Amino acid sequence: MRIVRLAALAFAASLAGCATAVHFTSEPSGATVTYKGQTLGKTPFDYTVHDQFGWFSQYDFTATLDGYQPSTLTFKERTPMDAQQVVPPQINFTLTK
Repeated sequence: MRIVRLAALAFAASLAGCATAVHFTSEPSGATVTYKGQTLGKTPFDYTVHDQFGWFSQYDFTATLDGYQPSTLTFKERTPMDAQQVVPPQINFTLTK
């Protein structure tokens, strides 16, 4: 029974994945950044992005600011080996009127 619990805990920990500390900026600053329908913050800000479970995950971040067109930046896993290198530590949005 104890071995089963330890195996279950190890499996759950492997699903948790890693996290990447990301600094979000925009030109102009003050843009609202969303991810999966959730507001992360207004630029500039720091946020920890948790890696998704599964191969070929995709991360879509969208910046919006009144008077400017929304901008979406997408980061995709190309192979299962780059799961922890997908989201860069700095993401900068350039918004256009």
